[in-house]
Amino acid sequence: MASTSAVSCSTKRESEENSGPPCKVLKCCPKVEDWDSVQLKVEECMLKKCLCPIDLLDLDQHLKPLLTNKPELEKNLLLINLLDWTAKCYHDSLASGLVCASVQSLVNHVLQDVKYLQALLNFTEVGDAYMKYCSCQAISSLLPLSFCGQDIALPASELFLKDVIGQMKFVNTQNIPSALNLQADLPSMSVASLPDLPSMSSGLANLPRLLPDSGSLLAGLPSLPSLPGGLCGIPPEMATAACLPDMMSSNHGYMTPPEPSSGELECHDLSCHDLDQQSWLLRILHDFVSHGGKQKEDSNSAEREISESCTISELEDEMLCQETQVKCATIKLLEPVWEKFTLSLATITANFPSSTRTLPLHEESTSNLARVVYAIEGFSLWRALISVRANLNFVECRNFSANLSVPVHQLKKSTPALVWKQVLETVSECLCYGSTLGLQSIPPEEPCQLAHTLIRLVRFDGFLSRIPYNQSKGFGGSAAMTSPQSAMTSSQPAMTSPQSEDLTARLQTGEEEGGEEEEGEESYDKGLVQKIILIVLKSVALTTREARVDSSSGESDSSLSSRESASSCNSDLVIIERNMNGVYKQLDKFIKNILPVLPDTCLQENILNLLQEQDDVLIEGLLCLLDTHIALQNPNKDSPQVSPETCPTLGFTKFLSIVGEDSSVLLDFLVSNETCFLLYLLRYLKFVLKDWGRFVEACGPSYESTVGVIIQLKSSIQRLLTKDLFPYNIAPVYKLLERIELMADQNKPQQDL
Repeated sequence: MASTSAVSCSTKRESEENSGPPCKVLKCCPKVEDWDSVQLKVEECMLKKCLCPIDLLDLDQHLKPLLTNKPELEKNLLLINLLDWTAKCYHDSLASGLVCASVQSLVNHVLQDVKYLQALLNFTEVGDAYMKYCSCQAISSLLPLSFCGQDIALPASELFLKDVIGQMKFVNTQNIPSALNLQADLPSMSVASLPDLPSMSSGLANLPRLLPDSGSLLAGLPSLPSLPGGLCGIPPEMATAACLPDMMSSNHGYMTPPEPSSGELECHDLSCHDLDQQSWLLRILHDFVSHGGKQKEDSNSAEREISESCTISELEDEMLCQETQVKCATIKLLEPVWEKFTLSLATITANFPSSTRTLPLHEESTSNLARVVYAIEGFSLWRALISVRANLNFVECRNFSANLSVPVHQLKKSTPALVWKQVLETVSECLCYGSTLGLQSIPPEEPCQLAHTLIRLVRFDGFLSRIPYNQSKGFGGSAAMTSPQSAMTSSQPAMTSPQSEDLTARLQTGEEEGGEEEEGEESYDKGLVQKIILIVLKSVALTTREARVDSSSGESDSSLSSRESASSCNSDLVIIERNMNGVYKQLDKFIKNILPVLPDTCLQENILNLLQEQDDVLIEGLLCLLDTHIALQNPNKDSPQVSPETCPTLGFTKFLSIVGEDSSVLLDFLVSNETCFLLYLLRYLKFVLKDWGRFVEACGPSYESTVGVIIQLKSSIQRLLTKDLFPYNIAPVYKLLERIELMADQNKPQQDL
């Protein structure tokens, strides 16, 4: 009967094709297939990745329940799944340029206006948690298709994005001044005087001009004391210290941000429900921005089997995945509200309660969880916008990197480890040293200012002591945890006994109930420690690189004699060297408080031992150490300016021991594009050839094995070049390897003697 009905409807539609619009044809059909019959057809078509057997009018009628707002959970979930599958199937097919015509028609039909997208967005506001998740996934899959696969972008996407951004709410930040305005008012500081606080008075010489009343240092900036730990990398206490040098003797002009009081915790305008809804909006924006990279990673490169009954639509190259257009559209719409959003996110980050509770246990858990999720989604969006994989030039997204120092100042010991990780991952993405900044002759201002901020915090403000590295050691992170008795119902009173207080405290710090760590289990969050170590190394490398560029340009433009210019350059490097070594001392102290190592263990060895589990992190850390050493080298001095603990050759020999002195592993790193090993090897070989004698001295007993691995790598590259199998031009590295082999041959007689 179902097939007869289908034929009857099809015949009537053909006969009445010119009598009116499609919607009237559906109303005239007396025998429309019921919803369940169409759903069975849809499920069969999903297996073949083709919707050609089903008429578009039937699909449109099938999707109508989504627009009626009826509480039919199962039916709505099936329809949401259909839209999500349709969008993903269409986007996955874009790589080949061949798509199912019916799938394409359904996508275009759904995106003709915002009614379906708006219906899905409504499902994220109320209802079942799984329904919210599925609706968010469907929106994230559909929305990019307004650009991808389209000759002209569909207008519904911009209208919907404006609606999503218009629904964004922000925490009360009346006491927080505009970060961008403050950054424009405060004078810039030279790299040489950046870490050396006694010279800050010259760097902030223009600050008294901003303060009309010399008797009241803050008269001209009434909102400055309310800065949350300092904005734009310049805490208000530092500005005061620049005018009052006697205040710097206590703590170098830095003060740890105060813990929030209970009143501060209640100043938020957003409830837990609001934070939950805002998190879904941020997730939609994040998935929209990052959809291109995710689809490329997840899509199967193999061509799908095309059904004989499927009508194929061939797309032109201009209609394939439009990642750049998607990101540009998002940046354009987010830019007007971005400063409010970043300040709101920083306020949420700053207002996690300390160990002293002011709320019942279950209420505090719910509140903390909502804040943690909001922070995670917010920083994920931030990271996606500034990602180097966004295929955008820095000018287009530089405003999104400017305020990143604001939430960094808000991180405290009481901030959950999950939030710490998200902030540090976003900072690490901005300080993309191995992929971008390490290649640029003149680094951009925004990442350099962020690096300056981190160096100040690490050296003078005890930033490393705030890291909750023992808070999150397993799945679930540092999310607030409740006992079964207190989590049964919110109406029941929370446990307040000393036993429950002690159990909660131990659960939140990651301790087992028995108090003993299992054998082989790390007693700290290794991932969090790895992130902060790499960020510190990036900040030091970027600052020293910027200093070398500034010193070189100053020397070339100066009208002084060459001797005076060289003296000025050397004095700047001495200041920076002293302060970078101070940062290294803080990092060494931090690592030795965590690892069970001897006090005299080399800092570089401890760093490489911590980073060795991730190849990309390990190699980028080596590159940062190498560039720092090279930037601080003074050719007028016989001895190296940096500590022997950061000697690049000792780092390279340690790296070879980590990979088992296997040249094939080095060859894999060279061929792969997942690490910056090519850049590191190129610069290290140049460093070795510049002073061969110091290389031999630093290698010591491992000289023969180190040179042997290098020569084996050269032979492996030569074999690939002979067969024309190397994926890119490796000639610069190969020539350096040949010179290394020649120097080793010339050094053999001396070794024999």
